[in-house]
Amino acid sequence: MVTAANRLSEALHNWADWNLIAPLAAAPRLGPVLSEGSGHVLFELLDEPSLVARVRRRPTSEVEGAFSGEVEIWSAAAAAGIAPALVYVDRQQQAVICERAGQTSHPITGAALGHLMCAIHTLPKVNRRLTLRADAVSYLSSVPAEQHSAWQAIVHSTDIDQAFSLLEQDTDYLCHNDLTVGNLLTQGDQLFAIDWEYAAMGSRYFDVAIAMADLPLVEQPLLAERVLGQSLSNALLTAGCNIAALMTALWQHRFDPSQAPDPRNDLSWLPRQ
Repeated sequence: MVTAANRLSEALHNWADWNLIAPLAAAPRLGPVLSEGSGHVLFELLDEPSLVARVRRRPTSEVEGAFSGEVEIWSAAAAAGIAPALVYVDRQQQAVICERAGQTSHPITGAALGHLMCAIHTLPKVNRRLTLRADAVSYLSSVPAEQHSAWQAIVHSTDIDQAFSLLEQDTDYLCHNDLTVGNLLTQGDQLFAIDWEYAAMGSRYFDVAIAMADLPLVEQPLLAERVLGQSLSNALLTAGCNIAALMTALWQHRFDPSQAPDPRNDLSWLPRQ
């Protein structure tokens, strides 16, 4: 069985090709797992404490060519100073060596997260778009059979259909689409975003709604105001929040079933207004 650590062997073997200002003197050794998410495993490098190794354990994005797209956007974000720099990419094994950043030592504020999000929205456009409606239909295949009709009724309801349409008609920006607390790190005073797998062109309102879910209630309007300013549309924000809640719930059924809600007896997760 090929493990995540085995898949990093080629990246470590090619240590002399890493894009570093000061070349390494010897091959680094793979250390213990630092963290493990739904789609990735992050390893420490014992001899290079300023670097880490990350490998994809399974795809969690429905977007075609997700890894190549992620690397493209991640590279642009690193050049803009809002993501850790990539020093080596192994496309075949979907592994990267990148600069290490630290966990946030204090609560994330809406203003700080909004500043980061605005910087992301100014990154160069890319040739891939978030396909929320199609992703929702795809995720339906993962819900338990006894819940399928209830989920199908929600996904195809008039309210949800209108919410999808509002977001699809909104102006496209490059969005991260997964700025949850686990994907935020710091380097000095700079807030960094990691895990760019879901990044694509889409509505800022969905991006904001996903990020708002992890913020304290008092910080949520500060994030929305910082990103959307005086042009903020309550109708679009409501649509973003409803679709974000729906996509999160359906995603859980595919990748984290123990946390997934059952719509037959609980709709509290869907913030319709």
